[in-house]
Order: sequence, then C-alpha cells, then structure tokens
Amino acid sequence: MVDVLGDSSMTSDGDVRGDRAVLAPQGFLDQLTRLSLRGLTSMYVPGECTFVQTLRGLAGPHGPVSEAQGRNLRYAAISALGLGCVPINDQVSVLDGLDAGDFAREVGRQARTHADPGAVALAAWAFAEVAGEVDSVLFTRLRDWLTSRAPLPTVEVAWMVTAATAAGELSDAFGDIAVLGRDRLMAAQGPKGIFPHALPAQSLGRFRAHVGCFADQVYPIQALARHAAAVGDRGAVRAANRCADAICTLQGEAGQWWWHYDARDGSVVERFPVYSVHQHAMAPMALLDLRECGGDDHTDEVLLGLDWLRTHPETFAELVDEERGVVWRKVGRHEPSKAARKVAAVTTSLRRGAHLPGVDRLWPATKVDHECRPYELGWLLYAWHSDPRASRLEPVDQEDHPLTLVPLSSPRTERLFGMPVNALTLPEVVARCDEAIRARRPVQIGVLNAAKIVRLRSDALLRESLLHCEVIVADGQSVVWASRALGRPLPERVTGIDLFQSLLELADRDQRSVYLLGARPEVVARVRSVVGERYPGARVVGSRDGYFDDDEAEQVAASITESGADMLFLGMVSPKKEVFVGTYGATLGVPVVHGVGGSFDVLAGITQRAPLAWQRAGMEWAFRLKQEPRRLARRYLTTNTAFLALTVQERMRPTAPYAAHAVDLRRVS
Repeated sequence: MVDVLGDSSMTSDGDVRGDRAVLAPQGFLDQLTRLSLRGLTSMYVPGECTFVQTLRGLAGPHGPVSEAQGRNLRYAAISALGLGCVPINDQVSVLDGLDAGDFAREVGRQARTHADPGAVALAAWAFAEVAGEVDSVLFTRLRDWLTSRAPLPTVEVAWMVTAATAAGELSDAFGDIAVLGRDRLMAAQGPKGIFPHALPAQSLGRFRAHVGCFADQVYPIQALARHAAAVGDRGAVRAANRCADAICTLQGEAGQWWWHYDARDGSVVERFPVYSVHQHAMAPMALLDLRECGGDDHTDEVLLGLDWLRTHPETFAELVDEERGVVWRKVGRHEPSKAARKVAAVTTSLRRGAHLPGVDRLWPATKVDHECRPYELGWLLYAWHSDPRASRLEPVDQEDHPLTLVPLSSPRTERLFGMPVNALTLPEVVARCDEAIRARRPVQIGVLNAAKIVRLRSDALLRESLLHCEVIVADGQSVVWASRALGRPLPERVTGIDLFQSLLELADRDQRSVYLLGARPEVVARVRSVVGERYPGARVVGSRDGYFDDDEAEQVAASITESGADMLFLGMVSPKKEVFVGTYGATLGVPVVHGVGGSFDVLAGITQRAPLAWQRAGMEWAFRLKQEPRRLARRYLTTNTAFLALTVQERMRPTAPYAAHAVDLRRVS
C-alpha cells in the first residue's frame, strides 16, 4: 500500500505489519473465526448458491431452535469476500464443494440484473477481489448510478468506491467510478467528520437529514483509505482520519460503537442498539485499513470494541453462542419499533444535542436480539484474515492448522482471595493448551469456585496443588461476580466441563492423543466410547478408573508416561487427584493436565447438566440443588454464606498472597 502521509506509525522498513501478531487476543479471534465458518455453513443454501437473509433464534416446543429465513444477495457477496480470505479447504466445506472464487462469479452473475445498487457494488467488489476478474456489466451499472446524480445511500457509494479500487488492480477502465464516488462522499462530510445517511443528506427530509449511522462512517473510512492507498490521494486519507477521530472520540467506555451520529456537530444522536458486527468486524476492518494506508492508528479503540463482545455491561446474556455457531446480532432497548431513534432524530433536528430525559429508564438497553446474519460472519473473516490484515495472525503450519494464532502474550493475572487467577476466556485457555502441546511444555490447569475459596484457608493440600498450576481460572460464576465487585474483574468463568469438551474438540481437530483417568470402571469405559463417537479425530491412548490403591499409583503413572499422551484428564476426587498430580505430574511427560471433576459423569450421560439458559445466568448450582436438595442444601447454604462473608472481608482487607512451597503432597494430605 502507498504511505500517503508518511505517518510515523510505519515501521523502520516501511511496513506497518511488523507488530500485528500481538494486536488482538489470539484465542478469542481463533474462536470467532471457527464459529464464523460453522455459522456460514449453516446459513448457506446449496441448491440456490446463495445465503439466507438471517438465522433467527426462536422458542420451540422442546427448547430454543434456529430458523433460517429469506435470501439476500448483498450478504452472499460479503460472505464471498470473507470466505476468500480463508484456506481453500474451509471455502469448499462451507460452500458445498465450490471455492470462494466460483461463488463470487455466481454472485456476480445474479447481480447483473439486480435492482439494488448496494448488491451490485458488493458483487463487483467480490468478483474483482476474490475471483480476480472485472465484470464490465456490473461496473457500467455502477457508473450509471453515480453519474445520474440521483440520491444514493452513503454506504452504497462507499462500496462503489471500494469495488472500483479493487478492480483498479486488474484494469484501469473504471478509475473514474472511484473518483466520482470519492467526490460525492467528501462533498457530504460534515464539519466534524461525520457522514450523513444519504447523498445528498437533504434527500432524507428535515428530521433525518442530519443523522448518519455507524455504517455510514466505517464504509467511507474504508473506501477513502483504500482509494488513497491506491492513488496517493492525501485529501481522501485526511477525510477518513477526520471521521475516524470523531467516532473514536465518542466510543463508549466499554468499547461500544454507538448507532447514530449528528453530521452537523459530531455528537451522538442515539446510542443503541450496539451491534456485534460493528464491534468485531466493521470497525476493525475500516480502522485497520486506515492505519495501513498511513492514516491515524486507532488500534486501542479496535481492541476495546472487540472486547465488548465479552464484557457487554448492558446484559448478562452471552452474545457469542458456540453451540449454534453465531454471534447474536445486537443489544438494544426494550421499546416499540425504533422509538428511541425516532424521538432522538426529532429532538436533535429541532435543537442540536437535545435528548428526551428518562429514555434510558423508560426503554432500558438490555435486550439481546437473537438473530445472526451471514454478512456479520463474512465481515468478521474479512476484517481479520484479508491481506494485509492476515499478517497479524501469524498462522502456524498453514496447511495443517490454518487458523491457529500465535504467539501468546502473558495473561493478565488478578490476585483474588490470596490466589493468582488468570484473566482468561475459554478460547484463550484452549489456545494456551494448544501452544503447550506444540512446544511439549507442561501446563497444569487449576480451577477456582466458591467452595474451593472457602477451603483455601484451612486446606494446605488444596493451596499447594493450585499454586503449582501454570494456569488458574474461575470455574464458578460467583468468583467472576466477586472479582468484579472487588475491582479485579475476570472476563468470564471457565468451567471444567466446558474446558474438557473444548480440549476434546482440539484433540479431534488436530488428531491429538488423550488419556482418561478416574471415575468408576463402567463410567470411564463409557466416556472412552463417547469420545470415540463425538470426537473421532481424538486418539484415546489409554484409560483407567480412579479406584486404585496408593501402591498402584506408580504403575498408573508409568502407564500414562508410556502412552505419550498430549492431554491427561483426571476425573478423580480430592485429595487423591491433588496427591497424584503433585507426586507424579512433573514426570508424566504430558503437556496438558486437567482435573475435570465430575465431567466424566456428564459426558457419560449419568449426570444431567443444567440447561444452557441456567448456565449463562450462572445458576448451574441452583439446577443441581433442584436435582438433589437434600444432599446439597446444607452444603450450599454454609459454603455460599461463608463465600459472601469472605468477599466482604476481601473488599475491606485483601488476603495476603499465598506462596507455593516445595512440599511432599502425600504428607500434606
């Protein structure tokens, strides 16, 4: 790319890509990438060679169901752009045998007679960038729309500029289209850098002429940055910088990209809804394009926005749904259809910055829209994997592990109740385990819940076993809530069963070997059978029940060592588990050691896990209590009460850090 401004963000050798391997949280991006591929697969319509309009989460007679609805050529074109950035085997898997280039050609064919300028622009862009060809019919139609001087939506003009810029690498026949679009965009840009929703803005009437949505900002930033990089247009990159500065200045404290802006004074018209695609794809895509053409660097804002997918303070509900392969669409207000936006548009049109008081109380922004559209996942792939952005991902062994991200930076650690707890998400823990296996470096995983925190004070064995773990994460939601109350927030809970299943998925994907140790003989046999059925790529190189005497422990350890396992899962009770790992862990030669507790019973189908809604609300303990009230009521009452008291005490006087000692754990027990 051309460095239009000679910006200081360039590295000494003239390439801004030198530090990108550490730009984003790799484990989280890896999770989102794989989720996007699964989601797009479920949204593709093979017989029609297109994508659905949306995948909507609905209540069914036996629980939540996902329903595919409609068709959308725009979304098909964006999906083609995104899929064009991933390895060919992933393209073919999603597109039922087609590669992204063939699919882009089919999208272009469908667009030749389509009435939507936005769909035609996106199809022309995908045709040029993914198929490597220029469709003159599509670009002739784009030129006709631009030269007609009829009003056009801002995003459609931006897409025309980007499409023409992409085609410019193949042919110089359509350079005028990029210039025409660039001129229309820059003529409409407001004094503070904000773009209106249509060109010209006056075509929308009095109450909407001043309003521009978030998409009306990021697509012009991207288009102007790419045009500037292609032809050295300093004016275009300055215009993109002004817009980027405006939206980044207004970004929410938790990284929210707000919905509507005032093109006259650069203020926020309406904050909600906050769209997930703005956070994980559209802002990164545009702002990193700007950085790459020598414009301003807004990496911090990009990463803060991405992190909102995990923190989202507006709601406890999760937005990243691994089970269904989607990122839910948005967090919005409980309101009649777009009522807050309509009110804000009217009040701000009458007086700049005027907002109706009490809107947040009347229509609180806590509602999750359980809908996901293919363009959202397509843009996610494009934002983080298209060249040159892909350089920040640094794939290891592109052929075998195309989407594994390295290197991994040291995780943030929070001191809670005297213990060092790693602020890691589930995908980040899995990524660290993956790295440990590749490097044959031992990683023992410890988990903390409320019961363990209560026991820490009096249980030396538990303290020592945890302090000798390389990774410690919060297993219980109560620990996460306490961390936030104490001002030392953890991103999420990482349950033993979720990590167990995620590591089995890793083993399935990469043909890793596992050893199963614990539970009753019939249970571990059933777990071994289930692993073979659900995770056929995982190699079970050994298994043994947990009912062995102390004098047999050395023989069991020798069996594990001889197996050469990549991962050891222990479904054993305390303190036997801690004693075994503390005594033999360093000599086993197994990179990943994870004590899974009662997860063997869950995987074997003996114990029922709480429904997903209970899990997301952090109420699994209540579900277990409902199942076994007599056995658990007294324990939960005493433990939870003690944990609450410890949290209050921790707030007033933090526990001194525990120190690990070189001890014989057999004697501690």
